[in-house]
Amino acid sequence: MKRAVATGVAVVLLTAVTATIALPLLALQGLRDALTARNGEALAQLVDADRLRSSIAARIRARYEQGPDQRVPIEPIVERLLTPAGLIAAVCDGGALTVDGRVPTSCDIHGKLGDLRFESTRRFSAALSRNGAVAATVVMDRAGLHWRLVDLLLPPAAYDQFKDSVLN
Repeated sequence: MKRAVATGVAVVLLTAVTATIALPLLALQGLRDALTARNGEALAQLVDADRLRSSIAARIRARYEQGPDQRVPIEPIVERLLTPAGLIAAVCDGGALTVDGRVPTSCDIHGKLGDLRFESTRRFSAALSRNGAVAATVVMDRAGLHWRLVDLLLPPAAYDQFKDSVLN
């Protein structure tokens, strides 16, 4: 009887540990697949839009409210970035969004297990690479059994690309 209970507890713990590691990896793979396939619907299901909007807005505000760019309209940049096409352009193409909102056609991003960093059991970040350089760092939080993109750290040039696309 004691052996059966111990075995049951061990199975439950092993399942919990496996889920804690496997589910984030599956979410990251789903995000990479959606970006690579340029699938806006699949990407939209992986995003917590409100949290992503506030984190990106704060980052853009901090970048452009100082110095010569302080008159840059922040909200249009955030709105352009938060469309599925904008997110794909930001990660896949360094922010190169065409004037009519389309994105270029190829996306070759990579992320390895070594690029994954667990910040807690509810949050992880991962660096996605393109052409040997970090294209973006994604931050995903757990909501139940699902993981959602809540923050996106881009190279400075990507923000400038979006600014230029909004102003031109």
